[in-house]
Amino acid sequence: MHKLDQPDYSGVTLTSSPSPFSKTAGVLLLGTGGMMSKKSTADFDTACYMDEDIKLHPFAFRTHTHRHGKVVSGYRVRGSQWTLIGKRDPQLPQMFYPVENKEIVIEKGDTLAARCHMVNDENRDVYVGSTNDDEMCNFYMMYWVDGSQLLQDDSGCWSPGPPYYSWKNNASLTNIPTDTDQP
Repeated sequence: MHKLDQPDYSGVTLTSSPSPFSKTAGVLLLGTGGMMSKKSTADFDTACYMDEDIKLHPFAFRTHTHRHGKVVSGYRVRGSQWTLIGKRDPQLPQMFYPVENKEIVIEKGDTLAARCHMVNDENRDVYVGSTNDDEMCNFYMMYWVDGSQLLQDDSGCWSPGPPYYSWKNNASLTNIPTDTDQP
């Protein structure tokens, strides 16, 4: 039952400024294609080399899979040192969560890497796709930059996923964390 005498708090408040802000925010998506065989476990990996001369300051992340995802993690890789940006069980509420390491900076020469650890208990192969019968592997990273220049290539970071792509075989990454399957 709706009470007509209650105030309406819906809507949007828009605030503007006559001068530009000193920082600008953006979102970068790391995702994969791929498939996993029936009754199997698979890691859906993606990695992209940062070749733009810009410093990204991650401040929030979001993970997304459908029902097979167990844990999704995103990292900055500098040389052989991995720094966690964010990690979460994608079956929990999917919204943006703050990064724990507020000091992390991603710059030219770093690699951004994400992994979705999946378990397929079904008696059928599962492919990445847009329906609930399919699967997805997405790691979203919200970041800020000084000034107004965001990434020029904002198309995201994509890989073909398993069985065609992995960090070890295609991205030449070493010292891979051993706990990527643990929330």
